[in-house]
Amino acid sequence: MIVNGLIVENNINGTKANRQRTEIMASMLQVAVPAELKTHIMYKANLSHGQLVKYLAFLEENGLVESVIDGNSGCGRYKTTEKGIQFLKDYNEIRKRFSYMVSIPK
Repeated sequence: MIVNGLIVENNINGTKANRQRTEIMASMLQVAVPAELKTHIMYKANLSHGQLVKYLAFLEENGLVESVIDGNSGCGRYKTTEKGIQFLKDYNEIRKRFSYMVSIPK
């Protein structure tokens, strides 16, 4: 299944598995490619406020997102950096290459 341009796998029983940290970060980076408000990132990436704060801090500390000010509204937004975009490309490539491992027949 593809959500926000990312591959989301189901667990062996066919139900959606809990997302791992890397998947959560990739979802956030995907949402923030055009600069987005924190609340938009939270809702579009399906996060709680606590998760949003924790992961945004980590992503910003590691140079994957940056805080920018919208010139029109003056609102603060978060935007995926070039380093974050490269992370997304690498993440999606790895997911594509290893997706066959999840498709084991029952």
